[in-house]
Amino acid sequence: MSSPSVGHRSGEPAFRRALLALFAIGIGTFAMIYSVQPLLAVAATDLDVSAASGTMLMTVTTFALAVAVLPLARLSEWCGRKPIIIGGLAVSVVTGIASAIAPSFALILVLRAVQGAALAGVPAAALAWVAEEIHPSAITRVGGLYIAGNTLGGMGGRVLAGFASELVGWRGAIIVVCILGAVVGLAAHLLLPTAQASPARSSGAALAARPDSAEARRSRLVLYGLAFLGMATFVGIYNVLSFRTSLPPYSLGAGLGSMFYLSYIAGTFTSTFAGRLADRTGIRAGVLLGLAVCVGGVLITLATSMVLIWAGLFLLAGGFFVVHSLASANAARLSPRPSDGSGRYTLFYYLGSSVGGVLLGLAWDLGQWGATAAGAVVLLVLATVLALWLPRRPPAGAPPGGAAPAGAPPGTPPSAAPGAPPPGTAPPASA
Repeated sequence: MSSPSVGHRSGEPAFRRALLALFAIGIGTFAMIYSVQPLLAVAATDLDVSAASGTMLMTVTTFALAVAVLPLARLSEWCGRKPIIIGGLAVSVVTGIASAIAPSFALILVLRAVQGAALAGVPAAALAWVAEEIHPSAITRVGGLYIAGNTLGGMGGRVLAGFASELVGWRGAIIVVCILGAVVGLAAHLLLPTAQASPARSSGAALAARPDSAEARRSRLVLYGLAFLGMATFVGIYNVLSFRTSLPPYSLGAGLGSMFYLSYIAGTFTSTFAGRLADRTGIRAGVLLGLAVCVGGVLITLATSMVLIWAGLFLLAGGFFVVHSLASANAARLSPRPSDGSGRYTLFYYLGSSVGGVLLGLAWDLGQWGATAAGAVVLLVLATVLALWLPRRPPAGAPPGGAAPAGAPPGTPPSAAPGAPPPGTAPPASA
């Protein structure tokens, strides 16, 4: 772990290289994870599978990511962060291209799962690299730029794949995004500075456990549940969206249909204010407000107007990122070892993504968008009941700090201000 006297500082050549590398890594990683989402309807039709089965193209990737993130985070402590980042991107590019040319649905699913497992190591190691190699005074800036790359990659990958599929088909679109991932991997290899210290030496005694309490343990369980239910709703809705917009009265191709994913940018703005909201109203009220906005957004999408559907998705994304920002930051803050709390949050976050994709896909098969919206509301109501068990404020002794940065993946350090957990305790994370 870097101490205040070491680490790359703003203005140094290595610091500028790190900024560019981490921004590129964020773009490439999340573009490859989510690029298949706007292609689900056309892929399911081409492969002659149901909507629920088609959503498995996303589900297996996020499930494998959830399962692999903790082991790969630990592995990066011993073999180094950079090798895990570059290796994960390389394996993901190869398996992504292989999935695009695979002849059977079952083989595609296997390759997408391998791709998800490989990508799990990239965000897991990237933020840990920031915590260990960047001077504490610049951690927020560098981490924020990495997260900006995450957000841009998640949106850009969806839109790029959607429009590319109009020209080269859905299989060709996946290859196009993987080529972007290959360029990013090469840039990261060339730009990312070599670690100054061994992660294995920096991760031991420095991560001394903080005191725990029954209230903190209960709150962590609630936050893990919010991660599961919130992400199940968010990803499930966006998965099914491509099936809805491909049918009359819209009959949109994957390109135009992918424009709905631009509503994701709402979360970039709302998560910026989540910490200030919680400072004024408390954690519980902030989360409940975010969930209420999500419910309102889902109900608005029941309208047939594309303008209202987009507005509903905008509200859903905005509300979800309020919940996610507050929950992910506090899962680390309320844990005796922040990396453990964040790692478990990440696990439940991506398990929710996997389960929600299947459940709301089944709801679509049973009753199309009405059943999908009803299922999403049920998940959000369950999340609301859980949120009532949150404390209004963090339990006594919990480190101060606001929400994670805009669009932050689980476990992003809420701040690098005095009083926040030491930068080196920033856990590996994924978005």
